[in-house]
Amino acid sequence: MPLIKAHDEITIQSSADDVWKILIDIPNYYLWWPKAVNLKVIKFERSLVGTEFKANPLGGKSFNCRVISFIPNREIKLEYFNGIYNGEGTWKIETGEEFVKVSYTVDLEIVDKSIIVLSRIISISKIHSMIFKRILKGLEKQVNSGYLVNQI
Repeated sequence: MPLIKAHDEITIQSSADDVWKILIDIPNYYLWWPKAVNLKVIKFERSLVGTEFKANPLGGKSFNCRVISFIPNREIKLEYFNGIYNGEGTWKIETGEEFVKVSYTVDLEIVDKSIIVLSRIISISKIHSMIFKRILKGLEKQVNSGYLVNQI
């Protein structure tokens, strides 16, 4: 099966704590994710592990993600399931003196037959990165707005 391997990152002038508060506040991702991704929280767990959400991109096919593990202020691992992909995604936070580097990496197997065919024509990894660059910019704007909605 074809694979999607992508790594995207952004450097944000902020603290790891402020970025972390936004990353774990999955019910409020809609505030900074592109509306075209059409994200919906299916199940929210206060412990974070087991939280599930579904992405149903405009003009695309849906997939689900589940939080499978995390290291506070450093990493969130997601499992992609029940959709066009199977595999893992990982949010990582690396700290500097007055900035943090936030990255998202995916290692996915395409399991949907129509997307497998499409992957022979266009790079699904590049499309993923294009969307994730917008998501990371949205994260930066959310952090810079100072609006930290997480109360977990």
